[in-house]
Amino acid sequence: MDYLIGEENTKTIEATQLYPDIDDKIYILEPIDTPLTGFLTQIGKIRDGGSYKGSALLKESAESFEFKEFEDQFSGIFDAINHGAGYAPNATELVVDNSKIFAKYDIVKVVRTGEHFRINSIVYSTHTLKVQRAFGTTAAANILDNDVLMVVASAYEESAGKGQAISTKKVVQTNYTQIFRTPFGVSKTLDASKTYPGKTRGSELQYQSTKNGIEHAKKIERAYWFGEKYEDAAGPDGEPVRSTGGIIEAIVATGNVYDMSDEPLTLPAFTEFLQTYAFNYGSNQKKLFCGPAVLAAIESFAQDKLQLKQGDNTFGVAVRQYISAFGILDIVLHPDFKGEYAGMGVVVDMKTLKHKVLRDTRLNSNIQTNGDDKVIHEYLTECGLARVNFEKNAMITNVGTGS
Repeated sequence: MDYLIGEENTKTIEATQLYPDIDDKIYILEPIDTPLTGFLTQIGKIRDGGSYKGSALLKESAESFEFKEFEDQFSGIFDAINHGAGYAPNATELVVDNSKIFAKYDIVKVVRTGEHFRINSIVYSTHTLKVQRAFGTTAAANILDNDVLMVVASAYEESAGKGQAISTKKVVQTNYTQIFRTPFGVSKTLDASKTYPGKTRGSELQYQSTKNGIEHAKKIERAYWFGEKYEDAAGPDGEPVRSTGGIIEAIVATGNVYDMSDEPLTLPAFTEFLQTYAFNYGSNQKKLFCGPAVLAAIESFAQDKLQLKQGDNTFGVAVRQYISAFGILDIVLHPDFKGEYAGMGVVVDMKTLKHKVLRDTRLNSNIQTNGDDKVIHEYLTECGLARVNFEKNAMITNVGTGS
């Protein structure tokens, strides 16, 4: 592939483009393939004839260059013993990893032994539970370090006073809008010439408009996957410049990443990924955007379970559906996940994302300097990706092809 820096003129375009030397067709090397932003800007719309109409549920106006989303979650129900020597059956003070998920009068089950105990009081500073052992028909037994504990429910005495209020705090998640600009143009001499395609004056500029519109959309798509949230208060020209944080950055921050370490993806490994990572939280139907190594591996062990999903809600994107015991995956082969990213797959709960728009995509025409004998247009969008409750998303990496 060769690149042209600056606008085209009659000498820089391919000579065979000029009318009427070749057929009236141009094939663009890369198709319009921006599935993520396609879903974000179309989900919620209804097909009406040849187009989709209505409101996009995952597209929202931004009020400023920095936008905020508040996230919260239910309190956890699982924790573990944190005491190397373990505890004897008569021990009534137990140290745990995170005492904040427990409350006075909770009944807690030791998962391995089946014993239940009731919490009488908690010393949160030392993560110590003071308990009544064997609160039920199962006898007290030795408790081991790292034994898993499950909060069952609270049990109050008759005429008891109020308990202890415990709740999770809302956490604010922020991101920035990013200014995407894609300029293009031709000399006025070329614009006045009849060229292929179109065989009319101005057809080359129209072709460049279509091609660069596709490239503009691809830039936003890549930023939503690979971008990092960043602000430089004074860029090279002394003005603020910002980039929006993407999906991969946010998943890595949660630690919800399953590294295959260049091993081939097998059915047991994929099942573990779905159970432990992909469907641990959130919806029971999510999208898996993946590279060819991941899709090939899934096809190798799940051909009879993969179905090509068709319908208005795929918005022209090829989607294969995989139904597991833990949830349903809509699988999309992503064109940007190739090369170093061929062995990567990203599971996304679409409800955790929003396409935030400060300035929607528009075509700015004739932005050339006065007096220039050229025509310059540009596409401009200022937008960013809102990310919330990203524990519901997961990533599998370094899937190998095997021997």
